[in-house]
Amino acid sequence: MMPADPLEAVTHPDPYPYYRGLAAHRPFGFDERLGMWVAAGPAEVAAVLAHPDCRVRPPAQPVPPALAGTAAGELFGRLIRMNDGAGHAPLKAILLQLMASIDTGTARARAAMLAAALDAVPGMAPATGAAVNRWVSTLPVVTVADLLGLPVRAGVDAMTVAARVAAYAAAQSPLATAEDVAAGADAARWLNQWLLAAAEVPCQADDAGLLPALRQAAQAQDIAPEAVAANAIGLMVQACEATAGLAGNMLLRIGRSGPAVDGLPELAARVARDDPPVQNTRRFLAADARLCGVPVRAGDAVLVLLAAASCAASGDDDARPWTFGAGRHACPGDALAQALAAATVEALLARGALPAALAQAFRYRPSHNARIPHFD
Repeated sequence: MMPADPLEAVTHPDPYPYYRGLAAHRPFGFDERLGMWVAAGPAEVAAVLAHPDCRVRPPAQPVPPALAGTAAGELFGRLIRMNDGAGHAPLKAILLQLMASIDTGTARARAAMLAAALDAVPGMAPATGAAVNRWVSTLPVVTVADLLGLPVRAGVDAMTVAARVAAYAAAQSPLATAEDVAAGADAARWLNQWLLAAAEVPCQADDAGLLPALRQAAQAQDIAPEAVAANAIGLMVQACEATAGLAGNMLLRIGRSGPAVDGLPELAARVARDDPPVQNTRRFLAADARLCGVPVRAGDAVLVLLAAASCAASGDDDARPWTFGAGRHACPGDALAQALAAATVEALLARGALPAALAQAFRYRPSHNARIPHFD
């Protein structure tokens, strides 16, 4: 049975025939069921992501109402990926430069080192789906934290950080309960305090990570320390969701099709295109405009089907996966995400994880945009 709508498609067992149909026959149109425009064709997705009047948040609602007035909302409001305008351009430029400086080989080596630390944590032997879930949601997050220069090298410390990042990420979901939002606000306070404490601890010059350089560059441009901290946390949140989803979908691919012939980095790139962890994103019209040849009104919402664009462009193996977005809000960590997903899968396979068994007992986490397996 086909999905009823693009939001149901995110966690459907096989949404890709549905996406291909949309991309081919209705690349841009209004979905009455959802009450928003839907962009599905590659050209239409690119046009929406590039349009100057298509914003990442409704102009009158910079923070989701459920988060407004909480510590989670304050942190959300400082994320450059959730803001448009010139005010956030300097920090974005600094982050782009620093992310480009990360060597993926170094990232994989740090992930292997942290995986060894996680072995000492009770319940991490990947003989069960629950343990695999912990690995895919922990190792990418703590590796990003380690690359930033934050203290996560003890296994128990790493698990605490990953749990806090996951709680903050869950609070941002439209499906979040009041309890999720409260936990996310607590996590936001904890993470901010953790970053503040880490800043006060002197680091060895050859092991300081990226965060001191980020802070120094931001200070030179009068960027508030709170914005730097928020966006460091934002990088970990993206690892918690998108990279975890990519690693999980790689395990499913191996479980269904056998070991990766070309190697895990190549498999990561292929799965990012064929079974992407981030299936869609949204844009909101700040003014009346003409979009994809159609008049749209200020306040209209557009659901941008990145996964559908991937389906339609699946013949180009060299193309950057659509799951990382495009235009001014393209994810700067695409190479790092793929490297960390591959490193996570490598660590699990080395510890005896059985993808064929995992592929027989899983479901997708409830979500309107992320395709993240939860192994049973």
